[in-house]
Amino acid sequence: MRWPNLHLRGVGAALGEIVAIEDLESGRTLRGATSQRAVSIARDTTGMDLAVRAGRNALASMAMTTTGPLPVPDLHFHAAIWRGSRGIDFWSRAAYVRSRLGLPAGRGIATELNAMSNSLVGGIDISARVLAGSPDLDTVLLTGGETFGPPAFDHLAADHGIAYGDGGSALILGRHPGLAHILATSSYTDPTLEQLHRGNHRFAPAGTTELGIERIRERKRQYTDAVGTNSVTRRNHDGVRAVIDEALHDADLTLDRLSWVLLPHYGRHLLDTQCLQPLGITADRTLCHAGDQWGHIGPNDQIIGLTHLITRGAVSPGDHVGLLGIGIGMTWSAAILRIDTMPPGLRILTPPLRWPWRAPARTQS
Repeated sequence: MRWPNLHLRGVGAALGEIVAIEDLESGRTLRGATSQRAVSIARDTTGMDLAVRAGRNALASMAMTTTGPLPVPDLHFHAAIWRGSRGIDFWSRAAYVRSRLGLPAGRGIATELNAMSNSLVGGIDISARVLAGSPDLDTVLLTGGETFGPPAFDHLAADHGIAYGDGGSALILGRHPGLAHILATSSYTDPTLEQLHRGNHRFAPAGTTELGIERIRERKRQYTDAVGTNSVTRRNHDGVRAVIDEALHDADLTLDRLSWVLLPHYGRHLLDTQCLQPLGITADRTLCHAGDQWGHIGPNDQIIGLTHLITRGAVSPGDHVGLLGIGIGMTWSAAILRIDTMPPGLRILTPPLRWPWRAPARTQS
């Protein structure tokens, strides 16, 4: 869908310490499994508090392009994919984040959005459609925050081909111009892939008090042993192409016009088979050399990457950026942005890195 009046007004990220893989206990046995150099480790904090930090940065970036008081978001969607990132059951994480951001009571709703790792890119699509049909609403806040950790969810060993990191992100969408114009969005769902992350496991019964270690590898293997990896690859290819092709068509652009394509921060092999090959692009169009320092941070990857590009001055007004979200279920979403302005002062909001983030052939900014 094309959006003539949807704008990115603020964006922010919050990460932990960038820890080299060899400095993690599991990294000594899994070195090289994902070509990951490091992951973000946020000790002594929560996913919600990382989302609060990112939200404050998003509000700060919005202030750089706003005259007068900042608008209070009418809607707030919060996302976290893992139980360990959710703090307490039977409680509202969205309300906590909104409260800690100092946002007052008012109309609208603060709630949670769960499209797993597609929650925030998919959330852009959902927010666009809500705003388009709701003339009484003006501003939407999207936040996410994740903290993983052993023994229940080892950053490196929990999944095949993916190293997970801790972090949070936030973006603010609205009708008034700001950092970028969101030209078009698209989403696609294939629920036949639901069992990929369930395998043959039974549901936990009501009243369960201890869920134990996440067995993602085992559940995926049970499913791929039954249907084959080629079946999963084919259906993912269809989802990726469906959303990218539609969003680019609606934005009146071609893929080669995108300065950057922001993808999930998978390990190099999975990034190639699940993203680069379906898109037909090379890794230097992506932030793989930053993602392999941060890790996969659930739904936050693309928003952290966008924050990185904007705050480092790696994009200029007129540049186009594509975001591709992929989530368990499975769902895919794409968003196409045009950078509008780069206000001074953004550099103080830059996410941390340990090593250069551009491929050797490109000059680091």
